Amino acid sequence: MASQRVFPLSCVVQQYAWGKMGSNSEVACLLASSDPLAQISEDKPYAELWMGTHPRGDARILDNRISQKTLGQWIADNQDCLGPKVKDTFNGKLPFLFKVLSVETALSIQAHPNKELAQKLHLQAPQHYPDNNHKPEMAIALTSFQGLCGFRPVEEIVTFLKKVPEFQSLIGEEATAQLKQSVSGDPGAVAAALRNCFSHLMKSEKKVVVEQLNLLVKRISQQVSAGNSMDDICGKLLLQLHQQYPGDIGCFAIYFLNLLNLKPGEAMFLEANVPHAYLKGGHASGLS
Repeated sequence: MASQRVFPLSCVVQQYAWGKMGSNSEVACLLASSDPLAQISEDKPYAELWMGTHPRGDARILDNRISQKTLGQWIADNQDCLGPKVKDTFNGKLPFLFKVLSVETALSIQAHPNKELAQKLHLQAPQHYPDNNHKPEMAIALTSFQGLCGFRPVEEIVTFLKKVPEFQSLIGEEATAQLKQSVSGDPGAVAAALRNCFSHLMKSEKKVVVEQLNLLVKRISQQVSAGNSMDDICGKLLLQLHQQYPGDIGCFAIYFLNLLNLKPGEAMFLEANVPHAYLKGGHASGLS
């Protein structure tokens, strides 16, 4: 069967809490359509479908004529399927993981490591970082999709600091002033000021974050109750995120990161060290 190149796979599903439930999830629908033995539980989340050879999700081959049980085992025994360049560059391993995600509630903010850091983390804690590759990612929307990706232009962040006193309170006057002064400076000064502001936010005491977030939610909710139109997209999003994760510091990240609304077929690229978070919708991702 060495010449066999096309065969059905049963792919691993990750049931993270943020996934869509049961058959409302595109992940569950894809699983059911590809694996006749799959049983979909309507009261469980189906967050990610992994198609690849990841150590925590090696796809199973559904073909009795093939002796290898998983895609990883088959590739190990059929190295030429990778092509000479991929085979030599990545030591005979599949260099990417293809996923489909169905997002019901927002994921945490994260940033993928570069190659150097990935190798270091793998050596230090292989149980948490099972491979040593960096993870640039391309996300393609399958449905209407919303996410945060990369830092906003500094001018926009400064505007939010002026308009949202609760946000400014967490950043502090000194860091805010530094960011304002950096607007007309060189890229190095901008990066340093932005890093300082973001660090102030993420190091804020939990009690203070909850207090300021509650004040902000109350103020926005009062505006809505008074009949004021909610044209502020960030205001609407903040109420949604607070409803999902009350008191979570990540709610304030919407004032730092670009908000992207993708239509089906549109995509965004996430290189190493770019902070991002998926908020809602379904998409396919390819990670190196």
